[in-house]
Amino acid sequence: MKMKNKVTLVNMISSLALQICTIISGFIIPKIILSYFGSDTNGLISSLNQFLSYISLLEGGVTGVVAANLYKPLVNGDNQKLSAVVVTSKKFFNKVGAIFVAYTFCLAIVYPLVFEMDFWYVFFLTVILSMNLLVQYMFSITLRTLLNADKKLYIVSFTQIISTILNTILAYVSVKIYPSIHLLKLISGLLFFAQPVIYGRYVRKYYSIDWSAEADNQLLKERWNGFAINLAAFIHNSTDISILTFFTNLATVSIYNIYSLVAVGLKSLVQALTSGISATIGHAYAREDWNELNQKMDLYEYIVFLLVSFLFTVGALLITPFVMLYTSGIYDADYNQPLFGILLLISEALYIVKYPHLNLSYDANKFKEITKPAFVEALINIVVSVALVGKLGLVGIAIGTTLAMIYRMGFHVYFTSTIVKNRPQKIFYKKLALFASVSVFGVFLCHKIFPISSYTIKQWLIHAIDYSIILGLLYLVISLLFFKKELLFFKSYLKK
Repeated sequence: MKMKNKVTLVNMISSLALQICTIISGFIIPKIILSYFGSDTNGLISSLNQFLSYISLLEGGVTGVVAANLYKPLVNGDNQKLSAVVVTSKKFFNKVGAIFVAYTFCLAIVYPLVFEMDFWYVFFLTVILSMNLLVQYMFSITLRTLLNADKKLYIVSFTQIISTILNTILAYVSVKIYPSIHLLKLISGLLFFAQPVIYGRYVRKYYSIDWSAEADNQLLKERWNGFAINLAAFIHNSTDISILTFFTNLATVSIYNIYSLVAVGLKSLVQALTSGISATIGHAYAREDWNELNQKMDLYEYIVFLLVSFLFTVGALLITPFVMLYTSGIYDADYNQPLFGILLLISEALYIVKYPHLNLSYDANKFKEITKPAFVEALINIVVSVALVGKLGLVGIAIGTTLAMIYRMGFHVYFTSTIVKNRPQKIFYKKLALFASVSVFGVFLCHKIFPISSYTIKQWLIHAIDYSIILGLLYLVISLLFFKKELLFFKSYLKK
């Protein structure tokens, strides 16, 4: 148990380090693109990346199904079953990769023709941007899923940290020597080829995978149970930019992209800080240890609520001032969108607070049972966003996403109560009501005591510190008053 807990902690630390590097890089590279190539180019890259990501629909939920089917053979030491699952995954994703190559060239041809842009400029940029996804599907995804399921997330994280740091440095150097968006993105794409090499060496050394094992065709049939889950996640991440591309312009896409950098960064921090917990939930469910599972779900919920409430409330107070500072000197688009920024963060917060319940459904291999709600979420997101984008623009997009997230969150809380003994829905909603009330009060308090009067780096940093202290103290007080059991369990867990 002591070693398992240490591995969980190492996974969380390494994942946090990766997300910090990714967030920093995620702010530096778009700033370089905005400064050297403008908002339209930044919007074009965001749009192309979203259209390229459409190929993930072909994956059809296989990644989640593979991960769910890896837990038991890993726990039981069943190398025969483990090999069958890994080989099945690899063969499937090789096919996806081949199809992706054809899709890339179709997109590279159609996109510049439909949107009447410079053909060869967009064509070669599309091909270059596709390299990341191609490497992922053809070489990386199966190995990465195996390592994650076996609590070896730190191997993946440290590898990606090195790639991210090199990518950021080389991006800056490349624009100084020869400012070309194609060269900048080509360097990034080539760096991804190092990742599967490292994963492959580690897997060959520490796992007894029989690569000649027969594929488990039954596992591939199960992927359709995960397709809706994959579709819902895809729509959540891709619908907004796709709709904006068709109904607005690339400058608006760029505005969305810059604000989403903050939302994605905060979401990544929460994922990193809780990354080591999901696998332990999966192992507890596989052992059918309901007492341990309920304890870990209590802790998981509390940690997610605490992190989301603190990070996203501070973020809501500071997002627009940050974007205005970040885009200072950029005058080809209106980046002052405070209402959109707040709604965007609310929608992402609602998306994240259901993580303990969503991940439990994945770990329990309940893909079939949660298929219909995933489709309903996707439908709500698309219909409302399309209906409102014409009149409300970015705000309409955020409203559509928020309504979809509220529905999906409610379903997953209900579903958990049906598969985990002694876990009523009120456990979750009491936490939600408490943290939401404190967040609203905290926002009022911060605005009343320390309103932001000017957009300067010094003022932003001072207010960030002040807001963090005020909100941090509020969440500390409610933690000590209402979550002593979770804090004691977490303390004992770390000591083991």
